[in-house]
Amino acid sequence: MTIELTTASLETFIEYAKDAGNWSDNPWVSSGNISPTKAQRGNLSDLSKKGLIEIHDSEGMGRARDQYLVFTDAGVALAAEHGVRVSAVTF
Repeated sequence: MTIELTTASLETFIEYAKDAGNWSDNPWVSSGNISPTKAQRGNLSDLSKKGLIEIHDSEGMGRARDQYLVFTDAGVALAAEHGVRVSAVTF
């Protein structure tokens, strides 16, 4: 099955995949190293709808309320196609 992505969605995916290693493979949506634009938030929604990532809410743990990403198996495979290693784990 081929998942078709816009260039912007793919770029957003790769940016978060590359940052994942800094966060135990679960990069933060906005309180991490990436401050997504409104357009990138739309790209994240697209990636979620296409089954490449899941977005989870996080409260507590010494942080303000935020969201983090979890890569699905399809997301792990797509990252690997682009030379980025991530895993489908949650912290």
